[in-house]
Amino acid sequence: MSNLNPFYLFLAGNIPLSAELQCFWMAFQGSMAVRNGKNHNLKMNWFHAFCLSVMSGYAGATFTALWMGRPTSMLSNDLNMAFCIIAFAIANYLPYDIGYRIGNTMPVVIVTTVFAQLFRAMGLVKFSQIAFEAFKDSPSPYYPIPIFGPILLPTLLGNFGGFFAKGFDGHLEKGMPWPFQNGLFCATFYHFFVHDEDGFIGVGLRKILGGLPKIFGVEDEHTFAVICISLFMQVVPLLQLKYFWGPSFSPFNFMAPLTSSIGRTVHIPLAGTKSVSASGVSNGPITTTPKRRKRRVKKKNNTGASTGISGEKDKEL
Repeated sequence: MSNLNPFYLFLAGNIPLSAELQCFWMAFQGSMAVRNGKNHNLKMNWFHAFCLSVMSGYAGATFTALWMGRPTSMLSNDLNMAFCIIAFAIANYLPYDIGYRIGNTMPVVIVTTVFAQLFRAMGLVKFSQIAFEAFKDSPSPYYPIPIFGPILLPTLLGNFGGFFAKGFDGHLEKGMPWPFQNGLFCATFYHFFVHDEDGFIGVGLRKILGGLPKIFGVEDEHTFAVICISLFMQVVPLLQLKYFWGPSFSPFNFMAPLTSSIGRTVHIPLAGTKSVSASGVSNGPITTTPKRRKRRVKKKNNTGASTGISGEKDKEL
């Protein structure tokens, strides 16, 4: 891996102080999210704000490992909690609020997003590996490897923050949030490309991609998959910043017309819409009925309009 160019090394998380940079900027992103939200006026109790900042940045790291019976990295890795304390102090308690002001500038927001996304990408790869190692000896009789576990576990990793902050309904009420879209797409690609050696999905996927790894100068398929996932998880969140295309952007928006048509076909009202019965829909243009128009003319005649004009209108009717 040392033969890769520096950009690829960065995407693979193989740069000096990579773990420290990822942990700090992840913690800083969580602290800034709370400071820009519920604690924008610094009226929250400091301990309440601190715990919420920790959960905003590290909810996935706090809870996901527990599903596999493993210790959470918030207890096993001192870097996480140490950087949570430092980032919280910078975002809230530096003189003249300078940490908060600088943290909201465009260059710092971009740097924060880049390293926080690197943290998420490495976490997705790690938890897909953890689930595969746990379940690989007991796949279903229908496929050579376990399918859903190594995909769903890393997907949940990126969604515990939303569940914790908004609740189950709040996180999902508007449809599939971006962390679910990202997790399902990236974890599915990584799992089948790297772990599926004999199944038709993995074999077909590697055949489709062909010699792409060698074209990009990456001979190791695992490293190539990590670079692809990391790059995807860098580009899209950067485009979702307010400086560019905004948080509503998703590369999967092209599927919206399909899901809408499916919803109409099975008569399921989509979020934010009202169901309309077939009897209430007109195929032709909406016009005023003749009967209604006669009533209007009669009212005009009763107002004392000139007799000649009203007589002509009656003849026309």
